Amino acid sequence: DTSTPLLVGAGSCPSSHRPRSKLRYNVQNKGDITGMGIKPGVTLIAGGGFHGKTTLLSALKLGVYSKIPGDGREFLVTTPSATKIRAEDGRQIAGVDISNFINNLPQNKKTTQFYSCDASGSTSQAAAIMEYLELGGRCLMIDEDTAATNFMVRDDKIQMLLSADKEPIKPYLYRARELYDRLGVSSILVVGGAGDYLDVADTVLLLDNYTVVDVTERAKEIATTRPAHIPSLPPMVSPKPRTLEPGSLAPFTGKTKVPDRTSISYTMKGEENMSLLDLSALEQIVEVGQTRFINEVLQKMSGERGGRT
Repeated sequence: DTSTPLLVGAGSCPSSHRPRSKLRYNVQNKGDITGMGIKPGVTLIAGGGFHGKTTLLSALKLGVYSKIPGDGREFLVTTPSATKIRAEDGRQIAGVDISNFINNLPQNKKTTQFYSCDASGSTSQAAAIMEYLELGGRCLMIDEDTAATNFMVRDDKIQMLLSADKEPIKPYLYRARELYDRLGVSSILVVGGAGDYLDVADTVLLLDNYTVVDVTERAKEIATTRPAHIPSLPPMVSPKPRTLEPGSLAPFTGKTKVPDRTSISYTMKGEENMSLLDLSALEQIVEVGQTRFINEVLQKMSGERGGRT
């Protein structure tokens, strides 16, 4: 597992794009460059296993950073707010409105201000998306390999077996189109087994032996012959602003340590044993300096009042 670029002839492959996705830019100190562009909307990255879907998404998620010459990804650029979202079983959720995706829970548990100390894959993914929307993000990236299946799709057979009023989860499939059309939030999704997403896609890219091919027209033909059943839902509710309770950051008023880029260790006042804040699901943290900065911010916020989440 390395970020070192492949050598020509050692498995590296160019993109194969059609005029609809070909873009030209004039770059300072470089001149004109051309390549494949992913336009706003709902984009699928499809293909067989081991053909490069996740590799492409991994490159896109790091397109928010500048690269050094020779990296191989110098001109792979994404919008600054582009963020990869994933399921994170066991994470905490504090006061997040996840009702756009999950509601009508057993025992009438409310989801407009949802709390959990041990979230499931689907609730953690719903919370992550709503937290992202709170911050004004405009481009979500999701890989089915790291997503909760029941949050992403419900096929026709499951819909026949389990009526809608018995299923609290409204899959991302049902909201992806609205997220862009009404809220202006694009989606880039890696799919290998969820063909229903062809019905809501603006662009479909196929990875074949690491070569990118635009197959949008063919995908739309397939979607027309076997349309997915996507029910009509009430409009999404815009995220509600939340005010940070500084007391919730009490652990960061004690001793803290950053052992690596994926974690922060801390001790509560009056205690000796250290606890761990796990940041491993934040895949766009690429070096330990970022984690140290997060630690400094949390410590500062824990001593102040009136902050915002």
